[in-house]
Amino acid sequence: MFDSGDDNEALFSALQHLKFNKHEVILFHITDKGTELDFNFQNRPYTFVDTETGEQVKAHPSEVRENYLANMDKFVEDLSLRCGQYGIDFVPADISEGFNTVLLRYVIKRNRLF
Repeated sequence: MFDSGDDNEALFSALQHLKFNKHEVILFHITDKGTELDFNFQNRPYTFVDTETGEQVKAHPSEVRENYLANMDKFVEDLSLRCGQYGIDFVPADISEGFNTVLLRYVIKRNRLF
C-alpha cells in the first residue's frame, strides 16, 4: 500500500473501476503487526531500510517511535476510511498469523453478515 504514492489515487481508481464493473473487491492489508504497527524493537540503534527505495535510516527506536506510530495510525485509518468510501472490504492481516487464520476469520465474519 506504500508503493502507489501518498494518497494511493491510482490504486483506488483501479479498485473503483472493478467495483463499477460489479466485482467484489477485498483489500487484505498485510503487515507484520509487531514491527510495522506496534513498532516493537529493542532499545538499541537500528538501521531501517525502505524496501521500496532501499533508502537506509539509522535511528534509535525510542527517538522515532511516537512519530512513526502517529503516522502509521493515520495511514491505516485513512486507508480504512477510503476503502469504506468505495465499498471495499478492508481486512487487516498480520503476517505472523498465517494465511489460513486470516482467511478463516474473514470468511466467518462474512458468513455472519449474510
